[in-house]
Amino acid sequence: MKKVILLSYGSPERIEDVPAYLSGIFEGRPVPEKIMDENIKKYEMVNGHSPSNHIIKNLMEKVERLLAKYGDFDIVDAYKHWHPGIEEVVSSLDPDYEEIIALPLFAFKSNNIKKSYEIPLQKGLNGKNVKLKFINGLDRNILACMWASEISRYMYEYDDFLFTAHSLPLIDDESDYVNSLERNAKDISRILGINKYYTAFYSQGPYGKWIQPSIYDLLDQFRKDNVDSILVSPVGFLYEHLEILYDLDVKYRDFLSDHGIKYARARTPSDSDEMAVLLKNIILDSAGLRD
Repeated sequence: MKKVILLSYGSPERIEDVPAYLSGIFEGRPVPEKIMDENIKKYEMVNGHSPSNHIIKNLMEKVERLLAKYGDFDIVDAYKHWHPGIEEVVSSLDPDYEEIIALPLFAFKSNNIKKSYEIPLQKGLNGKNVKLKFINGLDRNILACMWASEISRYMYEYDDFLFTAHSLPLIDDESDYVNSLERNAKDISRILGINKYYTAFYSQGPYGKWIQPSIYDLLDQFRKDNVDSILVSPVGFLYEHLEILYDLDVKYRDFLSDHGIKYARARTPSDSDEMAVLLKNIILDSAGLRD
């Protein structure tokens, strides 16, 4: 039997759990008051819980149904910064599994993401004689087509398009990640016949070096190009997440509004049937069960 673990960042289910959640992220160090207040504000905005946990559960059920005809697959989820934790899930696995397919739910290949998820995986596997396959990046043609279908609905009203991805700290080489954003923006624009588009990153941290440019750095270019409305497509994310719902739909929307620019945002693939098919195909490819 093959074990499939869908890996993601994690999110608490209640506002009351936000302090414990942030404490885990900061590894027991004091959480800065500003970060605590901002995160509580984020969760209040979505009635106390992120939609991401529910989306991932739905995806698991759909992928499990799609894989049922291909043999013995057992699918679970595990979180980097919430419960159940990655190390906890892996260390409790039955030793009879012949293979573990670890699948972080991130669109683009990243050294930073790979390292941060592999470490707890390897800790949990300590002493287990199980083959591990780690999938770094889910960037496939079908993903660009999903985005193209969604963005096409806005082309009656919008002429300017911004493709974004969450920024990452420049601890490792992230050229693959940056190139993935550029390639997807180009491919989606080619499918739709979009002539003018922009790419940028958001949610840069306050310390160290992060991938640039920031979405906020584009304002001068927007003014030069006479942009008065723009559709933002967070193609670096697969599903609705607070990093989108707050950082883009609240903070960036308000920033653009203050400068006279109308904001709209394309929806992520989330737990759509197309997203479930993408995950199914990637899992079968990894297991050697698809031509």
